[in-house]
Amino acid sequence: MRKILFIINSKAGKTEFDIRKEDIEETFKNAGRLDEIEVVNTRYKNHTKFLVDAFDSLDYDEKIVIICGGDGSLNELVNVAYGKNMTLGLIPTGTGNDFAKNFDYENFTLNSLLNFRTKKIDLIKVNDFYSINATSLGFDTHVLERAYKYLEEKPKLGKKAYIKAVINSLNKITSENLEFKLELRDGSNFELSGEYLITALCNGAFYGSGFNPAPEARIDDGVLNLILASKIPFLKFITMIKKYKEGRHKDSKYIREVLVKSGTIRSKDKFLANADGEIFQTNEIKFQVLPKALNWVLFD
Repeated sequence: MRKILFIINSKAGKTEFDIRKEDIEETFKNAGRLDEIEVVNTRYKNHTKFLVDAFDSLDYDEKIVIICGGDGSLNELVNVAYGKNMTLGLIPTGTGNDFAKNFDYENFTLNSLLNFRTKKIDLIKVNDFYSINATSLGFDTHVLERAYKYLEEKPKLGKKAYIKAVINSLNKITSENLEFKLELRDGSNFELSGEYLITALCNGAFYGSGFNPAPEARIDDGVLNLILASKIPFLKFITMIKKYKEGRHKDSKYIREVLVKSGTIRSKDKFLANADGEIFQTNEIKFQVLPKALNWVLFD
């Protein structure tokens, strides 16, 4: 028997879809399938972990967990559910919803929940945790930290908080001195070092509330797109931001893309990084792609 657990993040930004517990239950009730689902609103920190652990202990042939939230909610779900025998899915109700941009939600309605298919997608292991979309460090993470502060002060800013953060971060553009030891797509080893404004490990194509650093990234190709932005003169940096957002930066001499399977990013000093928008501090990132590690829900 199939059982679907819907977890609704009560703190998600709700800029794409505003879906309530009652809406989901009514949809399945009208289809005569109410016994197939359980819908829970999160109420406290780590509630998702409690729900997933409890769900894992139940005896069903097929277990599906669909999170209603943003990239942070999805990251939390992945980190508590990976390794358990369950399929994961997403209804994008957050502020940025970058991972959702790898799929087509244009025609999504509540009735889409009644008919979906699954496929296997890749995952990134980062140190001792997991990232489903992108892990990055440098200027973009400092912008993200500032955007979160704006959202705390004025939640209604939504995606405008990220644009405001970019503009107000231009007066302090810093770079990180980094060393890379990489395993490339063909299995060969490669090393490089230097000062970089942005370093992004991309499984998906989008991050940072709509920026498109890796237009050719695919979530099921078994490789990660490593984007490296070197120091850019200020006036060129302004124009590069727009190109970077629109995915038109590939031919820039300041930006390099390397297809990798695993590696280490190291600095003598600690730096700010983020995994799917969850900020952390470290001086070393050990990473590897986990090909087709997750069963994922696709809505038709």
